[in-house]
Amino acid sequence: MSKKKDSSALTLHVNQDLARKFQEAAQKKSDIRDFINEFLVQFLSEDTKTAYIKDLQFFFDFLRSGNVQVSHPNEIKSYHFQLYRDHLMERGLASATINRRLVCIRSFMKWAIAARLIEFNPLDTVKLPKVQTESPTVAFDDEEVVQMLNAPDLSTHKGKTHRLVMVMLFHLGLRRSELTNLKMHQIVHDRTHWVLRIQGKGDKLRLIPMNETVYEEVKIYVAHLNDNGVQLGPEDYLLQTELKHKNEKPMDGSTIFRVIERYAKQLGINKSVSPHSCRATVISHLLDTRHAAIRDVATFAGHSNITTTERYDKRRKNLDKSAAYQVDYEADLKKNG
Repeated sequence: MSKKKDSSALTLHVNQDLARKFQEAAQKKSDIRDFINEFLVQFLSEDTKTAYIKDLQFFFDFLRSGNVQVSHPNEIKSYHFQLYRDHLMERGLASATINRRLVCIRSFMKWAIAARLIEFNPLDTVKLPKVQTESPTVAFDDEEVVQMLNAPDLSTHKGKTHRLVMVMLFHLGLRRSELTNLKMHQIVHDRTHWVLRIQGKGDKLRLIPMNETVYEEVKIYVAHLNDNGVQLGPEDYLLQTELKHKNEKPMDGSTIFRVIERYAKQLGINKSVSPHSCRATVISHLLDTRHAAIRDVATFAGHSNITTTERYDKRRKNLDKSAAYQVDYEADLKKNG
């Protein structure tokens, strides 16, 4: 009988000792970055990871500026969150930007609960600012698109790169990150179509056929690189910033923004435009001018209201009817001019 009691006591002691060791292991992480790295493991997209890192870094930098050192999620208090929210609002940031940064921190804390690092989320009690309704993205008209596409100096490598950037944006409606991260292996031949395999938001795959204009521009650009000793392999980025050596990293997204802004200003287009304006332009062009079916355009644009599987199956069966083949600004300009 005494042996049985001794055995039970030993088991209890071992379990308690094991629990203590797990707790000590968690506490040994002296840097909040250790926990952030574990939090990021769940995300596949490098862009998503980068966005979370930046938003979390802003928060912890703010705390450090007030001499608050955080090494574990259980040290984050609701008043830290509230002070940070008020700080962002005082800086005059857009409410959508503020909410994105705050939601990022909440997501980190929710992960901490799931990982049993904390028992509850103290940030749930703090209200987020109301998001103001933003004006729709400004689009280009057909004449402006043609002017933009013809603006780059094609005698230079930079001009050729800028031309390809705008062709891809105005004809394929790519998101900025989709274009900068585009690698050669994503350009594939699917039966009678040359197609881009795009990994979009939420790591969703969509196939976009390249119409003749896009295909020819890509061919010309790759030939230009070859002629200058830059041979692109499957893992190389399509867009190359210079001819001295191949890009090891994707072109910076801010470069794409500056390209659109620069040529719009050069042409006297007095609108607040961005790369997303190009995406808005091609979608409205297809719907309003070319009268493409809404479902076809949604598939082409990769909108989230259609599931990944539905989009993929639809594309595979109906590439001939893809909205990508209906983009033709010059034809519509001539017809209406």
